[in-house]
Amino acid sequence: MSKRFVFLVISIFLFAFVACNPEPIEGDDRPAFVYTQDIVNPPDDFLILFNNLVVGQKIAKVTFADSAVWQVERIGDGRQTVSIKNDTGYYYVNLIDTVGLAGSKLYEINVNSFLYGEANTVFVGFRRVNSDYHTFIPKF
Repeated sequence: MSKRFVFLVISIFLFAFVACNPEPIEGDDRPAFVYTQDIVNPPDDFLILFNNLVVGQKIAKVTFADSAVWQVERIGDGRQTVSIKNDTGYYYVNLIDTVGLAGSKLYEINVNSFLYGEANTVFVGFRRVNSDYHTFIPKF
């Protein structure tokens, strides 16, 4: 019985290690964060990994250092819905969108999979764009 327990503990540890250390997309050297960790003051170009997404919703929490314009890109299986939520509502992201996001404000990045039973990995990429936040539309 102790061998089973040891095997179970090792299996859980390995699963947690793999799930919390995302593999980067081949050819993409941007830093990747896992959706389960709070992301505060991220770099100007980064990815969020939503791994093993089956039916349901996964949420990442992001707070940017300052107000800026961001290109938001859904990478991977395109059947999921990606939205950004703040205290005023939701902003639904197409495959690639550009939006002004305010600094020091909490955003929730939501990835939903409604009707697909197989597990898929989805990345949401953020790349800071060199546009003036104050004159840019749309802001969220």
